[in-house]
Amino acid sequence: MVACTGSGCRRGGAELPRQTPDSLFLGRQEELSRMTSRLEAAARGAPQVVLVDGPAGIGKTSLARRFLADAAAECCVAKASGEELEMELAYGLVAQLAPQLPDVPEGLREPALGTPGGAAARDPIAVGALLLDALGQAQSRAPVVVLIDDVHWADTPSLHALTFALRRLRRDRLLAVLLTRDAHDPRLPHGLHRILHDETTMKLTLEGLALPDIVALQAALGPSALPRWAIARLREHTHGNPLHTKALLQQAPADVLSGHAVLPAPRRYERLVSARLARCGAAARDLVKAASVLGVTCSLHQAAQVGEVPDPLGALTEAMTYDLLEEAPADAVPRLAFPHPLLRAAVYRGLRPAERSRLHHRAAACSEDRYGALQHRVHAAVAPDGELTDELIRFAAEQAEKGAWAAAAASAIAAAGLSPEAGLRERWLVRAVEYRLLAGDVSQAAELEQTVRDMAPDAEQQYVLGHLALTTGRLEEARRRLAACWESCDADTGAETLRKAAEQMAWLCLIQGDAPNIVKWARLGLDLPRGSRSSFLPDSLAIGLAISGRYEEGIRSLAHLPLSGPRQTPGQLDGLLARGMLQLWNGQLPEARRDLREAFAAHRGGGLPYAALVALGFLTDTEYRSGLWDEAVAHGTQAVSLAEDTDQISILAVVHAFTAFPLAGRGDYEDAEAHARAAMQHARTLADVNDGAFAATALALVHTARGDDERTVAELSPFLSEEIAHRSGLEEVGIVAWRPLLSEALTRLGRTDEALDVLIPYESGATARRRWLEQATAARCRGLLEEAYGHREAADQAFRNGLRLCAQGTTCWEEALLHLSYGTFLRRTGKRRKAVAELEAAHTNFLRLRATPYLERCTRELAACGRVTARPGGVRHAGLTAQELTVARLARRGMSNREIARELVLSIKTIEYHLGNAYAKLGISSRMGLIAKLDEEG
Repeated sequence: MVACTGSGCRRGGAELPRQTPDSLFLGRQEELSRMTSRLEAAARGAPQVVLVDGPAGIGKTSLARRFLADAAAECCVAKASGEELEMELAYGLVAQLAPQLPDVPEGLREPALGTPGGAAARDPIAVGALLLDALGQAQSRAPVVVLIDDVHWADTPSLHALTFALRRLRRDRLLAVLLTRDAHDPRLPHGLHRILHDETTMKLTLEGLALPDIVALQAALGPSALPRWAIARLREHTHGNPLHTKALLQQAPADVLSGHAVLPAPRRYERLVSARLARCGAAARDLVKAASVLGVTCSLHQAAQVGEVPDPLGALTEAMTYDLLEEAPADAVPRLAFPHPLLRAAVYRGLRPAERSRLHHRAAACSEDRYGALQHRVHAAVAPDGELTDELIRFAAEQAEKGAWAAAAASAIAAAGLSPEAGLRERWLVRAVEYRLLAGDVSQAAELEQTVRDMAPDAEQQYVLGHLALTTGRLEEARRRLAACWESCDADTGAETLRKAAEQMAWLCLIQGDAPNIVKWARLGLDLPRGSRSSFLPDSLAIGLAISGRYEEGIRSLAHLPLSGPRQTPGQLDGLLARGMLQLWNGQLPEARRDLREAFAAHRGGGLPYAALVALGFLTDTEYRSGLWDEAVAHGTQAVSLAEDTDQISILAVVHAFTAFPLAGRGDYEDAEAHARAAMQHARTLADVNDGAFAATALALVHTARGDDERTVAELSPFLSEEIAHRSGLEEVGIVAWRPLLSEALTRLGRTDEALDVLIPYESGATARRRWLEQATAARCRGLLEEAYGHREAADQAFRNGLRLCAQGTTCWEEALLHLSYGTFLRRTGKRRKAVAELEAAHTNFLRLRATPYLERCTRELAACGRVTARPGGVRHAGLTAQELTVARLARRGMSNREIARELVLSIKTIEYHLGNAYAKLGISSRMGLIAKLDEEG
């Protein structure tokens, strides 16, 4: 398979009739058939991903073009390609896709997605959500095919946004075709790697042309047939690579190919393109050259300005005649594009240095945004430029203040490359590594690690290497590097560097459960002048104090925070996450939900990416404890997905664990255990004691819901070890609920004395802290224990104390458990009438939460009381899933499908699918029925 891209093909110096791409497409029928089958599946509402990989010139692009021309001819097609020259241009790939999609959201219509006022100032999740919305709208008309060529050269923010969108396709009519030289390229984000290597992704690894295909290719290119043995030798020489094979057939005389001398190497592709360009008139040549400076796609007007072309339409027509340019989809003004990124690169690299620099200078002058102008000036530079370096440094600093880390990193790297001062070069290369880490581009940051290591050691270098080591799980190296930052500081070391080093050291101590040193490093950092960006130091201090048992002091440390928003400055935001966490641990559930929601939104809007995900994780825990399980499942799933999509590895354990909590309560054992075990694996990777406790608690909740007390005990008993129990705040009540779970399991196993030993420290802590929710949990465990001992009056008193505490607090999951435990106790003591009242209260809550294991136990207890509780046909909304119920509730509020899709960050087709299922299960046919049905069933 190969396609001729020239206006005419030559062999042996003779001009040949122009061949169409179709006439030269050879082989690959099996690949086309398999791709077509995937497109048919996508058209039925099962989204598909196809990966095509192979070396340069093997025919990936030609295969994709033939597929689009044949099987996908009736589809909505959006094409984009990575480009080596634009790898640092934030959202360059998304900017190519957007104009090709109908009804593009306003946020993707900006002149340049990489501008400071555009998407560069947003995180990839926001851009991914907009892209998802656009794809959802497009498929309402026809199946959508998204083709991304040269994925390995795409800018990382676009890849994160694309990954975000692809992971949220459920019932969508969409096929994504991704072309790359190496599917294992370490530069690709981890989230995209997971998609590329998922078992549902179809992988096509292209190999060289077969001998019959080369015979057909040679016949198509020239009248003189080569001997079969010569074609076999040519195939061996080129390994069947279509690009190299075609180049030799075009350029080498027949007697050379059929002779016995060593075959020549193919001339560079640039020479073939140069020959075509030379056949164009001056205006067309100028337009093509200007376009090559502006990118794979650009507006016709801008290319004409840069190339000083008086008749751009005429020049474009001539360039299209020679297959050098083609018209690109446009909303309004005409746009042009190169048929292939390789063609654009050939033209660009064929420019004389002076000509290339001059065109970039013109492009900078014509650019409508500061970011684009700076990039063109960088490409135009021919020597170190102090003035331009200073502008890039200012721009990088501005972007960093906004939290636009990808744009900051690109500018920092450019500044390093253009600086006339060696010291300045090193300093901004080091900053670029930090910015890449904050942007979630861990693999790209790691690419520069050796370069940074080779620099003369100083405080900032040690800080960045420590930050990178911590992010990648090398904790001991991180500790050594961050400590060296402090030890090597001198009069020239900026206070901001030391603050950030202290921030990372406090985070490291938090991971390792070293509460005294969390407080120590947080205070060391806070004693330094405040920096310009958000900092985790106030949060670290409050959390460190809280898990050390100094809760009130921790709350006082956050007195600077206003009660509510806006959260537009670090002073209004820093510490908000910690306040939400401390309120959660203190049982102030509504207040915790408010602060954690605000912290998530504010950190997503320009704060610290990892802090945003921690906030979403603890919001999940808050909603689980509050008995808001639909919200907990939705937010937990979202937190896991966002952490994976942005490579925030250090957050994954805790968000996986919290997501398992409500799933375990609902009896979704397979999903719950998968999340819990993923949490355990991540905790082990980081040697994180805190995350290990959350993961073990998640597994214990699964075992408890299953009624497997032996496994609950086995999971939690290690925390009785003196070495573990007094680390990381595991004994601070309200943080990790391992003691009540373990005490309850031991009681059920008849190991009452052990259960009592486990319970007493928890009871004492809950009482000392006056935490109503923990006191209520302790009272339930005490009631179960006293019942096991045969102390009926003490058990009755304990259960009633727990319910009294719940009545004084807010709605919570613990109250339902208390009603069940107390009702079971009353039934066993012969007080059936009282038992029924308690059990029915529990039954109502279990129905509302869809807590199937507990609902079944409650039903059995009611039956033992002589009360048969038949589950109504519409129980818990007829078995709606969490997503179906969430979608139905939002629809009930009057939100459109598009508004719901944006709220839940899902595609419109997925919303339609969930809503359709909800209608069927509820026995209704339209939104009108949702109002009565959802009200009727709770």
